[in-house]
Amino acid sequence: MEKRLPRLAVASCTACLAWLLLNPGAASSQPPATLTAMDYVQIQQLVNRLNFALDYCGNGGRTFADLFVDGGRYVIDSGDGKPIVRDTRGALIALAGGPGCESRRTAPTSYILHLAESLVIEATADGARGTSYAIYPPSAGKYLNDETAGQLGFYHDEYVRTPDGWRLRSRRHELHPVAGGVTP
Repeated sequence: MEKRLPRLAVASCTACLAWLLLNPGAASSQPPATLTAMDYVQIQQLVNRLNFALDYCGNGGRTFADLFVDGGRYVIDSGDGKPIVRDTRGALIALAGGPGCESRRTAPTSYILHLAESLVIEATADGARGTSYAIYPPSAGKYLNDETAGQLGFYHDEYVRTPDGWRLRSRRHELHPVAGGVTP
């Protein structure tokens, strides 16, 4: 004897399928990937290399740009609703002072050092994300400007594993965080 689903069950399944088709993001909430201890170490090293490459214009800024995936972006968010987005290789190279590195050798940008501290990493469905403090200490008592000296902000990163190792998909540099506005 052939069993049939009740019409109400078929109608419910059809309605659910139609809803999923109209809302594709709803079905893609994959569980976070599992990160190994080595993944955590490699991501931490990526963040460390990123700051050195940015501050010292490694290889004419190309070392910095190489730490991002193609189409990767660096966003400076001062909280005014007008973020500065650098999302091309050329723009990332320029941010690090390249290709000639002149801006990193002259005041006042030569006084900027970037520190990412207390990095918290969590797995995501397609990689990982991290949040860390962005700290700008003065260099020998000199600094970029009064607003930046000793500034404490946040870095919000998205990392992806590539054939060349972990790379940044994006870094959003939050310059003026609101107390209580971040959950690492």
